[in-house]
Amino acid sequence: MIFLGHCENEDDVHQYDTMQINLFTPDELTSITEWIYLYIGFQRVRSPVPELPSIIRAAGMPGGIGHTWTYKRFIKPYPKGGRIIIGRGGNKRIYIHSTLEDNKYIDPTYKQSLQGITIDAERKAKLHGDWDAYQGQVFDEFRDRKFEDEPANALHVIEPFEIPQWWPKIIIGDWGFRAMTWIGYAAISPSRRVYIYREQHWVKTKIADWAPYVKLYIDKENPRLIRFCKSAGQDRGQEHTIQQQIEDELQTPIELSNNSPGSRVAGKLLIHEYLRWQSKLINEAERGVYNEEYAMWIMRNRGLKEYKNYINSFHPIEPETNIPKLQIIKDACPVLVEAIKACSYDKPKGNKPVEDIAEFDGDDPIDGLRYIVDAAEGFFDEANDEFKRIRAQEELVNRLNANQDWTAFYRNMAKVESDSDDQVKPVGRYRH
Repeated sequence: MIFLGHCENEDDVHQYDTMQINLFTPDELTSITEWIYLYIGFQRVRSPVPELPSIIRAAGMPGGIGHTWTYKRFIKPYPKGGRIIIGRGGNKRIYIHSTLEDNKYIDPTYKQSLQGITIDAERKAKLHGDWDAYQGQVFDEFRDRKFEDEPANALHVIEPFEIPQWWPKIIIGDWGFRAMTWIGYAAISPSRRVYIYREQHWVKTKIADWAPYVKLYIDKENPRLIRFCKSAGQDRGQEHTIQQQIEDELQTPIELSNNSPGSRVAGKLLIHEYLRWQSKLINEAERGVYNEEYAMWIMRNRGLKEYKNYINSFHPIEPETNIPKLQIIKDACPVLVEAIKACSYDKPKGNKPVEDIAEFDGDDPIDGLRYIVDAAEGFFDEANDEFKRIRAQEELVNRLNANQDWTAFYRNMAKVESDSDDQVKPVGRYRH
C-alpha cells in the first residue's frame, strides 16, 4: 500500500505515529527539517519481517531550510558519493550524486531555464548539483528540539518558568511599517544567560496603534533598557522623527542601536557565540609554567592587581555551565524561532566572501536578536550583583530569626543597601 502525506510543520510528524513504514521516500529532502527526517525515518520506518528491509530513499537539491543538515549527513563524509557510510547502530547511508544529464527523458527547456539563472551559486547548485555553491543556513547550531545523540544542553527553546522579578529586563524593537515591527523582551540571569520570554509583532500598523501594548509591559516590568533600530532616528521630512514619535507614545526615552555593516557582522558573530552549546577546547599546554621570579617582578612593577591576575591564570579552568547563553521560552516567540531557521548568507561580492545575513521577508526579529545579545553584555554583572544582594538580605533575615538582634539587623541591612546604591537604575518613566 502506498500512502502519500506531508509535513507542513514539525508537529505534523505525529500524524504518522501509528504507522509501520517499510519504505520512506521523502521528496525534496532539503525542504524539510532534520527533526522531521529523523523522527519518521528512525521511529516509524521498521519491519517485522527479516526478508523485507526497512529503507529510506530521499531525493533533493542543494538549498532550502534543510541544506545544512543534508550536506553534513550525506555529502560531507564523501562529496563524490557512491560510498556506504556506517552510522550509529550500524545503519547504512549513501549519497548518489546525479544531475539532469542522468535523466535522458528530461525536458530540454528545463535545462535552458536553469542556465538562464543569473545568480552563480544558485545556477551551480541546481544545474550541477554543486553543494558547495550554496551556503545554507547561517545558524546551523540552533536547536528548538532535542536530538538523541546530542548533550542535554543542546537546546535553545525551553519550557516556560517564572522569571524572577529582580532579573534585569530589556526591551528591543525593530521598527517598520510596510515591513514588520518586532518587539522582543529579554531577561538577564545571574548565570550570564539571556532569556527571551515574549515577542510582539505588527505589519502595516501605526506607532500610535502598537505602542500602547508595549507601554503596558514597560509600566509593569520597568525595564533597564529600551532600544530600537538606528533607522528610527532618521529625518524623514516629518515634524517628528520616528524615535520622537515612539518616545511620545511610550512616554519614556529610548536608545538607538548601531547598525553599521561592521556592527551587523559583529552582531551575527555574537549570536553564534550565544547559540554555542559545545564547550570550547581547553589547551592546558598554552598556559605555560608558573615562574616565581616573574611573579615577584609583576608585583613590584605592575602592582597587586596584575600579580593576582597572573596567579589566577594558573588556576584550573572551570567548565562552562551556562552554554548556550541564549534561551527562548517555548511558544512565546514563534516568529523569532522561524526567522533564525530561515537565515542564509548574503551573496558574495566579487572575490570577497560575505559574512552578513541575506535580507528576507520576516528577517526583522534577527536584527532585534542582534540588539538583544549586544545589550545583554552590559547587564550580566548587574544581575550577578543583584543576586548577591538578595542572598545577603536573606542571610540577614535568617540571622534575625535566630537571634532576634534587631540592632545588628538594621546596621547590616543598611550596609547591604548602601553597597547597591551604585547599581544601574531602571529607565525613567517619562521623557522631559
